Amino acid sequence: MRITADIFRFEADARQIGRLRLAAGLSLLLLMASLGSSSAQDIFSTPRTGKLPWGLYQILWSGPVFLENLDRNTAIIGDAPQFVLFFRDLERPFPAEICREIHARGAIPVISLELVHWGGPSDDRLEAIIAGQYDEVFQENARAVQESGDVVLYRFGFEMNGDWFAWGGQPENFIAAWQHVHQIFQAAGATNLKWVWAPNAISGPNTPENGIEKYWPGSEYVDVIGLDGYNFGESHSQWHSWVECRQVFEPALDKIRESGVPHPVLITEFGCTSERTAAQRARWIEEAHEFFAARPEIIGAIWFNLDKRREGEPNWRLDADPESLSAWQRTFAAP
Repeated sequence: MRITADIFRFEADARQIGRLRLAAGLSLLLLMASLGSSSAQDIFSTPRTGKLPWGLYQILWSGPVFLENLDRNTAIIGDAPQFVLFFRDLERPFPAEICREIHARGAIPVISLELVHWGGPSDDRLEAIIAGQYDEVFQENARAVQESGDVVLYRFGFEMNGDWFAWGGQPENFIAAWQHVHQIFQAAGATNLKWVWAPNAISGPNTPENGIEKYWPGSEYVDVIGLDGYNFGESHSQWHSWVECRQVFEPALDKIRESGVPHPVLITEFGCTSERTAAQRARWIEEAHEFFAARPEIIGAIWFNLDKRREGEPNWRLDADPESLSAWQRTFAAP
């Protein structure tokens, strides 16, 4: 597969444009109709109309604990998410029961595949994936996805433009691995699995050589564009400062829009530190909703709802303070 310097550019061939638009919007819309939910159908329409769908990150422990925590968080917020995101590492089977339960709650599962094997060395696995060493694992997962028949969003090797993951900073290897695994799922007929290409909104390092476009695998390999981004505040490290949601996401969103790539955008992770006053955090959430809702290409936004203070990160939970929870209920979770 030829990789151009400006990977977002594609030929203006009428048949290709028609095929890309179908893959980006209408095919997802039609596939979601099988869930029998009008709100689910609306989620993937582009441009989006109506209320902005939202989701939550839910840490995956055991199945029962995962579902108990998901239901508890739903009760705290007072509204059900339309997306539920969780992490999964290599060599684990497809979580069919978890995905069924998420669908039963009216939401769409978003599997974020970490390209490492927890419990083993967290070294780079991209070359091993390209060489076919994980083909059997992906083939088994693809068969399970195909047999389930439910729509699943698959966030393969997310934040690949960051230097904090073993698979980061390697655009050529990342593209080759993505395309290799995509072909395995296609060969198995697992077309109900939708591919979410999800860089961090701000590259690390933030240089032209590491721009998000360098990691683009090609429009025919992507169904949804994802973006991750956070406000870590001033206290996290010397490299962070308080930033508004618009400052985090607008440059990447504008680059995607200007590229002409027609895929819908899902904010796959976002959050705001609770280090400042509750009123300031609540205002950040309100302004984030206003910003996302004003961009019709955005089909939803997923809050990273986890307290990570033990890992040296902020407490991202919405109920870290009553004001922030109330702000979410007035905006994203409003009736």
